Amino acid sequence: MAKLIYTAITSLDGYVADEDGNFDWAAPDEEVHTFVNDLERPAGTYLYGRRIYEVMLYWETAHTVAGQPPFIQDYAAIWQAADKIVYSKT
Repeated sequence: MAKLIYTAITSLDGYVADEDGNFDWAAPDEEVHTFVNDLERPAGTYLYGRRIYEVMLYWETAHTVAGQPPFIQDYAAIWQAADKIVYSKT
């Protein structure tokens, strides 16, 4: 049986994005990102709501942005390799 891992980077009051819908306020440093990479590396499938999936689509092309550090390129590869299931009411 597969293991379900729940992970999220949120503010203390539970928000993922700011008032304008931006997610960049929560960019983790290299140490945190490397931890997340290692946590998510074995995941075969991600479950998303529509809005967070739209935010996470960044990782589809993150590896093409010039100057990305290795830990960012690593997460992009991890994210791209996993299947995604998106739940939405719309």
